[in-house]
Amino acid sequence: MTLRRLFKSLKPERNTLRGTLALYFIPITVVPVIVISAYATHVFQKNTNRILRERAVSERDAILGEFEARKNQLLEEGRQRAKQGAFLRAVKTGERDVIEYALGTFRQIGRLRVFSPSGRFLAATGKSVAQDIDYLSKEGLAAVARQGEVVSRYFVPDNGYVTVIRHALRYEGRFLGVLEEEHSYGAAELADLKNRRKVDVVIFDTKLANVAASFALPAEALQSLTTLALRVDTGGPSEPNTIDLGGERYASFLYTLQEKNKKEGWGYLALFISMTSLDAAVGSLNRTMVYLTLLLVLLSSLAIFLFTNQIVKPVVALVNAMKRVKVGRVGQIPDLESTYEIEYLVRSFNDMARNITETKQALELRLQDLHRANQEIQETHSTLVQSAKMASLGQIVAGVAHELNNPIGFIYSNMHHLMEYVGKLRELIDSYRAVQEKLPAKERKQIEAILEKLEVEFLLNDIEDLSRSCLDGAKRVKDIVLGLRTFSRMDEATFQASDIHECVRSTLKLLASEFKNRIEVHEEFGDLPLVECNVSQINQVFMNLLTNAGQAIKGRGEIWIQTRRDGDEVVIEIEDSGSGISKQEMEKIFDPFFTTKKVGEGTGLGLSIAYGLIQKHNGTITVDSKVGTGTRFTITLPVSQPTPLARQA
Repeated sequence: MTLRRLFKSLKPERNTLRGTLALYFIPITVVPVIVISAYATHVFQKNTNRILRERAVSERDAILGEFEARKNQLLEEGRQRAKQGAFLRAVKTGERDVIEYALGTFRQIGRLRVFSPSGRFLAATGKSVAQDIDYLSKEGLAAVARQGEVVSRYFVPDNGYVTVIRHALRYEGRFLGVLEEEHSYGAAELADLKNRRKVDVVIFDTKLANVAASFALPAEALQSLTTLALRVDTGGPSEPNTIDLGGERYASFLYTLQEKNKKEGWGYLALFISMTSLDAAVGSLNRTMVYLTLLLVLLSSLAIFLFTNQIVKPVVALVNAMKRVKVGRVGQIPDLESTYEIEYLVRSFNDMARNITETKQALELRLQDLHRANQEIQETHSTLVQSAKMASLGQIVAGVAHELNNPIGFIYSNMHHLMEYVGKLRELIDSYRAVQEKLPAKERKQIEAILEKLEVEFLLNDIEDLSRSCLDGAKRVKDIVLGLRTFSRMDEATFQASDIHECVRSTLKLLASEFKNRIEVHEEFGDLPLVECNVSQINQVFMNLLTNAGQAIKGRGEIWIQTRRDGDEVVIEIEDSGSGISKQEMEKIFDPFFTTKKVGEGTGLGLSIAYGLIQKHNGTITVDSKVGTGTRFTITLPVSQPTPLARQA
């Protein structure tokens, strides 16, 4: 069973039993899984929010505990300093140097300042993060004198919030002034808190300004804090608000900072908790649910397939078999365990399929025999037609060559004699001119007048030129006759050792008028031995290939003819720069009657005959072509024919 068959079986087919069962079973199994997955995701998300809230509350309590512990530490240390006798005596002097020296003996965790009973500034250690003041207000001084100690907090730009504790200094019942402790809680302290608590912390005042954070606070985070602050101020619950910071998701919580027994807050505390691990857990849960859903779908589909297979398999097999018969693919159905009626249908169908198959096979064998006989008839007919044409052509060529050979021989021979006679006449005239000075003046003038009137010198020169032209023309006609005789060779119907290069040259001479001033032929002949072949048939092959090459070249072009020896074989390559042949046409190029030319320009027999003649010579012929570049035919011929039977053309 393959997955392809499995998924194909799941395709809803409303008009089939299998499709109907699939439509009912798949929703029954898939819908509950989807509902359970959605509910589990909802519960997990709810628990995630609860865990985030609980952690945020825990972190808030811990951080506020640190704030409170730091304040209590400052209070306790301030109380001890306010009771130290040496320090009180130094304050009593009212001298800055003495007071600053006494302050320098204390452990420095913030800034210390001393004010006089009238509120005037006396001395200090360290530098204030806020603006220095020279006098305490009357209200502030009175509150310290009345309560003994006063705690206040305020925010400073870029330094977070500042805790200020003022202690009343009394010595022997006398009010000496005020000791002020100042401690700032800014970005450095928040960064240290982040490293210890693994949570980002932001604090800011009630006006949503003067922000101090444990990290560089982007604009979108500040906007999120503003939204949370408005929701907290209206009494809403501190629910997590998710935000993306630097490609990572955070849950942000906001809480009001306030003193005990006071309704109004003095600022806000914001916590940013990374959700990377929670997102990974949610993603893992979602993937698990998806995989579980897919697994259940596959299992249910498999169950449906197995269940429906037992019910509808015989019917489906019969239907599929009928479909195959409809498209001509006849086959039998294997025996299936089913009801009597279906088994009877299957047996009847198998009998019918068997009869159809036997009849079809018999018809195919008969058709193959007819096709083979028809092909043999066509090949025989084409060979006979071509043989008859070549025989007639050979007889005509031989007759024409014979008829032309004698008169051309006379002309060629007589022109040589005529040239000799002209030479003798020129010798006679030259001899006369050598002795004309000895003649009487009157006779000499008469003869010169006759020579000048008859233009003897011009006639002699012109006769020589005409004789040479006639001799050249006669020689060309003689070469053509020789080429015709070499091409036909009707008297040499058997195999004999022949010069392949001479066969090529004789064919090119016959095609010279067609190639003249249009096609440039490049001959790259190697050193070939004499080849045992039927010259007339090899000439016919070269004629067909070169004629096709010339017809493939539209306008001007080139043809390359290369020969070489390869062991006991010779190789002849004929390549042209024509239009080329497509891959589809090359597969049928040697088939009889196949042609790419227009009607009336070719019979489609040339290359098929050439292929057959090369095979009779125990050789091979192949073609390689590229459209738009040209075509190359490669012929290989054995130097010697292997058996006497091969020498019978």
